[in-house]
Amino acid sequence: METQVQAAPRSAISRSIESDLDSYLDAIADATAIFREAVDAYLQGGSEGSCWRQAGKISEHLRTLDDMQQRLETGVRPQSALGDLVAEMIDPLTGVSRLLKDMKRQITGFAIESGFSSPRRCVPAYLVPDLQELSDEVCAAVDALVESYRPSLLWWEQPFSGEAEHGVSWYENQADRLSMQILKKIFADDSIDLEVKLPLAQLVEEIDRVADQAEGIDRELRARRMAGLPTAAVRDSH
Repeated sequence: METQVQAAPRSAISRSIESDLDSYLDAIADATAIFREAVDAYLQGGSEGSCWRQAGKISEHLRTLDDMQQRLETGVRPQSALGDLVAEMIDPLTGVSRLLKDMKRQITGFAIESGFSSPRRCVPAYLVPDLQELSDEVCAAVDALVESYRPSLLWWEQPFSGEAEHGVSWYENQADRLSMQILKKIFADDSIDLEVKLPLAQLVEEIDRVADQAEGIDRELRARRMAGLPTAAVRDSH
């Protein structure tokens, strides 16, 4: 009877932590959507005001994510099973935080460039669909990374089950393939001046780099799970 009484509040806290972590992951996915919108606005030659609104939007969103992470870290006792679980989840997400800050840097860069009427900002119309597709694949890689965390939220029921059909690496490979195709188009086009080609190539590489970062974080997460599987040890101890 005593065991049942003690287990009940732990289960309630577990569900609360699961809900908080889910909300945190949803917020990361929302940041990815802002990045996609900002890239699209830049490619379409959006106004300076529009680009700065996107920059403000991502900055505010990252502040919200920081607040959510702080609540997660302070919401459980550090030297407890749930505290260990939250720490285990938050630690790899530090990499995600760096990725999101890189997204913010790029969006701010779009806003700064929008204030200049330079030919370097002009993206040839025929490249816009390719760059939008690249942005979609990059964001899909980040979304897949976010989803890869969700099974471990059910740590007391569902162990890590390996590679998803279309995981982070799959989308990163797609992004790499597209970026190479776009770069070849840029440098093969004799109608584009070199002073325009170089910033375009940098834009392609900057967008693609987000997918590279997502894959690096995914590999780290998988290595942690396969090497130690500490959540299983926590789960089996109850």
